[in-house]
Formats: sequence, C-alpha cells, structure tokens
Amino acid sequence: MLRYTLVRLAQSILVLWVVVTVVFLLSRASGDIAELMAPPDAPPETVQLIKENLGLDQPLIVQYGRYLGDLLHGDLGTSFAYRAPVNDLIREALPKTFELGLAAFAFAVLIGIPIGVLSATRPGGWFDRLGKGVALAGQSVPNFWLGILLVLLFSVRLGWLPAFGYGTWQHIVLPAIALGWYPLASLARLTRSAVIEVLNKDHTVFQRAKGVSVGNSLTHTMRNASLPIVTLAGIQLGYLFGGAVVIETLFAWPGVGQLAIQGINSRDYPIVQGVVVVNTFLFVLLLLLVDLSYGVLDPRVRRHARGVPAAG
Repeated sequence: MLRYTLVRLAQSILVLWVVVTVVFLLSRASGDIAELMAPPDAPPETVQLIKENLGLDQPLIVQYGRYLGDLLHGDLGTSFAYRAPVNDLIREALPKTFELGLAAFAFAVLIGIPIGVLSATRPGGWFDRLGKGVALAGQSVPNFWLGILLVLLFSVRLGWLPAFGYGTWQHIVLPAIALGWYPLASLARLTRSAVIEVLNKDHTVFQRAKGVSVGNSLTHTMRNASLPIVTLAGIQLGYLFGGAVVIETLFAWPGVGQLAIQGINSRDYPIVQGVVVVNTFLFVLLLLLVDLSYGVLDPRVRRHARGVPAAG
C-alpha cells in the first residue's frame, strides 16, 4: 500500500508541475503585462520602470525559477489591482467557495445516489423512467440557464428566496441547486448502472435464488458498486470547487470563481494564476484521496499494490 501511495503522490506532483508551468507560460504569452498595466499614453520609461518593479525585465527562465520558488514558499504573488497579497484574497474567498461547493455536493449525493439505487432495484418501472428523465434533464440543461430559471421562479415570481448575495442560508439554496444539478444527474446514472451490474453478478443472483431480497443485499451490493461511484463523486466535488465560476458570477457569490473573473477583467494575472494553481491543487488532492480510498474499499487494490496476483 505504501508503494501504491507513493506512485499516486508522484503522479499528483507531476500534474501540479505541468499545470503551474502552463499557467506561467500562458500568462507571459498573452501580451506584455507592463504595457497592459501602464496608461495608454505612458512613455516608454514608465513601462520600463513597471517591468523592473515586477521583475519582467529578467530572462524568462529567471522569472520561471523565481515563480516556482515563490510557490514552494506558499507565495502566490501580489495583486496588481488590489495591491494586496493574492494569498490573502484567496484565503478570504475560498471558504465561501467551499461552502457553496459542499452544499451543492450534498444536494447531488443525497438525491442522486438514492435515485440511482431505487431505479436499479426496479429497472423499467415508473420510478426508473422518472429517474432517467431527471438524469437526462440534468445533463442536458446548462447550469447557468437553470440558475436563471430558478431566479425567475423562486425570486422574481414567488419571492421565496433571494436572487443573489451572501449572508444567510436562503442565499445558498438557488446557487447550490444550479451548481449541483449536473453532478446529481451524473451520480444517478452511474449509480444505476453500477448497481444493476452488481445485481446481475452470479453471487448476487445466487443470493436472490436463495430468497434474499434486494433490500437485504443492498449493503453488499453498494460495497461492490462503490468504486465507480466514489471515483465520480470525487471528480464532481473537484469540479464543484473549481468550476463554480459561472454560478458564482450569476448569483454574485463572493467566492474564488468571482475573484478569478474580476482578475481576468482587470488583467490581474497574479490573481488568475493563483486561482488556477489553488483550484488545480484542490482537484489533484481530491483525486489522490479517491485513489487512496480504493485500497480501503477493494482488497484487490491492496493485493495488487503489494505485488500479490489477483485470485482466480
């Protein structure tokens, strides 16, 4: 298991390094940052002074080395627009993104997985057809369009919930539903397929032949079907943390996504780089935890990690 963990950790570090390098190169390839920051009528001396203050007059490899060194020390740079450390800006916005992402994830898991399980236990029934319709709608409707519909219905027409802002539990309901609708549909479809596959296995069919009901065998069924569900849940949680830009902007939610949009609009590249690096780190960390959970859920993974051949 230690070897398995070290291999996954090395792969995660490699992914982080690649993303950091690509973000650094893209920020430099998008134009001269000093010219973008300077006023339109600024003389060349002013542009050169900005370059010197930001270290942009150094060779690219020197800038890259300094950038990596700052990252290793936890320094994401200083915002051009806010004149404040990017670490502080992200530290202030990240808890709000976590709050929204966890609310959307809870909505997706607590509704999507039960829909998938119940649909699998009665394939072809009315609930299964209803579950398929919910899953199809969830994967077909863009979340920003769903968010607009939710605002029109529950805020404008009915006046039950606020349309935007942050502060009370009412503010999180609509953005959490809009953000969590697609993961809900994905989890429902995958759970249904995984449970049906396990229910059609020989050992499950043998249990049914002996008179064991589907409900009584659900504990073992869910354990055997858990690997793909856990994998998708981890991926969707990373998506919810890193892909909430549109929903946060639509509902004026003061999270990392809205901070990134503000950085893009103001050409504040340290903010954009910092947000991408933090989101990538969170996503890779979640995938690493999902990979490590395989060894807990499936003994075959532990045997493979120790070099023991699978039985059979």
